[in-house]
Amino acid sequence: MKFPITPEYLEAAPQPIIDAVHGLENDILREICSRFRLTGELNEVAVNDIRILRSIGLDMDDIERCIAENTKSTIPQVEAALDRVVDMSRRYYDSLADKASITMPAHLVSAVDIAIIKAQTLDGYRNITRSLGFAVQSGSVRTFQPIAKAYQAALDKAELKVYSGSFTVQQAMEDAVRELADSGISIVDYASGQRDHADVAARRAIMTGLNQVTAKYSEAAAEVLETDLYEVTAHRGARDKGAGWQNHKSWQGKVYSTRSDSKYPNIYTVCGLGAVDGLEGANCRHRKYAFLEGVSERAYTDKELQEIDTPPITYEGRRYTAYEATQKQREIERTLRKLERRRIGYNAAGMVEREQETKARITRLQRKYRAFSKAAKLPEQWERAKIIE
Repeated sequence: MKFPITPEYLEAAPQPIIDAVHGLENDILREICSRFRLTGELNEVAVNDIRILRSIGLDMDDIERCIAENTKSTIPQVEAALDRVVDMSRRYYDSLADKASITMPAHLVSAVDIAIIKAQTLDGYRNITRSLGFAVQSGSVRTFQPIAKAYQAALDKAELKVYSGSFTVQQAMEDAVRELADSGISIVDYASGQRDHADVAARRAIMTGLNQVTAKYSEAAAEVLETDLYEVTAHRGARDKGAGWQNHKSWQGKVYSTRSDSKYPNIYTVCGLGAVDGLEGANCRHRKYAFLEGVSERAYTDKELQEIDTPPITYEGRRYTAYEATQKQREIERTLRKLERRRIGYNAAGMVEREQETKARITRLQRKYRAFSKAAKLPEQWERAKIIE
C-alpha cells in the first residue's frame, strides 16, 4: 500500500500558510520602508530629516492590525491541514485492518489526543505572530529587536553613517532598507536564544503538529494490529551525509522492528528514532507506518530505493549529489526571496534606481534557478520562491 502522507505531501502541506506569512512580512516591510521615503533635492537633505523620522516613531496600530488579520485568516488553514492528515491516516489504517480482517476501534486515536495536538500547534503558531521583529546587525553581532525598536535602530545607524561623513543621507537610508529586507521578519525564543526567520518557525510549528498526528496514528495502529514492525517512508534527495542514522538515505524505505530480537533491523539503533538527528527528528520528512507482515506490501522495492536518486551532476564546475542539489535549490530559493524583500523595500521607499538593479538581479537568478533545476532534474518549486504581493 502506498503511504497516504508522503514526505512530498508533508513538504507541501504548510505552503499556503507560509505564503500568508510571506505576505505579512512584505506588508510590514512595505509599511516601515515607506517611512524612509526622502523628499526634495537629495543634496539638500540634512541629517535632521532622519531625526524627524525617528522622533515621529513608527505607528504600530496598522502593523498590529495587519498581524491580527493575518493570524485570524490563517488559523482555519492550520486546522484544516491537521484535519486532512487525521482523515488520511484513519482511512489508511482502516483499509489495512480490512485487509487483515481486523476490526479497528471507532476512534483509533481519541478526540482528546487530537484536540491537544491541535491546541499545541495553534498556540505555537499564534506565539510566532505575537513575537515578530528583525535581526539587526550591530557591529559583528546580530541581535533580535521588536519591529518598532528595529525601526528606531535603523534610523540611529543611518544617522551615525551620515555623521561619519562617509555616507550621504540617500546612501544611509538605502543601507537601512537593505539591512531590514535582508533580515526579514524573525522571531526569537528568549529561553533558548534561538532565532529563526518567521516562515521557518511557522513551517516548523505546523510540521510538528502534522508529524505528531501521523505518529499517534501509526503507534495506535501498531498496538491494535499487534505488530512491532514499521515501514519508513522514502524520498528523493534524502540526506546522504554523516555516520549511522545521520545518513537518512541509508535506512529510508525499509521495514524495521521496535524489538531487539527481531529478524528485522531495530528502528532505534539503525534509524535513530527519538534522536534529534534521526527518524522523525528535526527537519526530517521521513515518517513510520505500522507494517503487518503477510498483509502489508512495501511501498518501495530494494531496487527502487537504489534508483530513487538521479546520478550526481556537475554544474558550473562543482559536483552535486541528489541531496546536495536539493540543498542548492533551497539556497537559490532563499536568495530569491531575500532579493524580492529588497525590491519591495526599495519600491516603498521610492528608491527607483536600487529597485531596478534588484529586479535585474532577480531576473538573472531566476534564469540560474531554471538552469540548475533542469541540470539536476529537480522540479522547479516556484511556490517556495514566488513573490507574494
